[in-house]
Amino acid sequence: MAKAYVLIVNEPGAENSIISNLSKISSITDAHGTFGTYDILTKLESNDEDIIQNDITNGIRKISKIRSTLTLLVDKKPGILKVNEIEQKVLDEYTAQAYVITIHRVKTDEPYIMKKLQEIPEVIEVDLLIGYYEMICKISAPSYNDISEIVTSKIRKISGIKSTITVNVINNPGFSR
Repeated sequence: MAKAYVLIVNEPGAENSIISNLSKISSITDAHGTFGTYDILTKLESNDEDIIQNDITNGIRKISKIRSTLTLLVDKKPGILKVNEIEQKVLDEYTAQAYVITIHRVKTDEPYIMKKLQEIPEVIEVDLLIGYYEMICKISAPSYNDISEIVTSKIRKISGIKSTITVNVINNPGFSR
């Protein structure tokens, strides 16, 4: 299964309109408003990489009021997935969530970092990335203060992680399918 994440910066106040347009793109499985550097985070999945590339180029990037995008292509190597679809729906509704993008010092740290992330209960999904960024982790906790604590005292303390970018998720506007 091919997978990618697209982080979107849009014109102020355009999130609802953009997410409505994103919902029409079949390979997008998740789209959520965020706060921070990016305004919207989307996750695309398909059995065909060409569909994802087409949906990014001719779908997402053609939506009006999008100023810029950052595409994170997921490596074919297996990641981590700790929850099933039903559990994820509960987490989406009742907890604060964020995605943490990591940069490592050296690529050989990857197995060790994956093992350490697996040990953190709040890390519910990890995908390996292709390119400048190495991993994207989805974390879930009771509050955004707890997410901050997890990132600063657990994830950033893992030996080999050079830096992180945290994208906090806002469930409304947004969708998961």
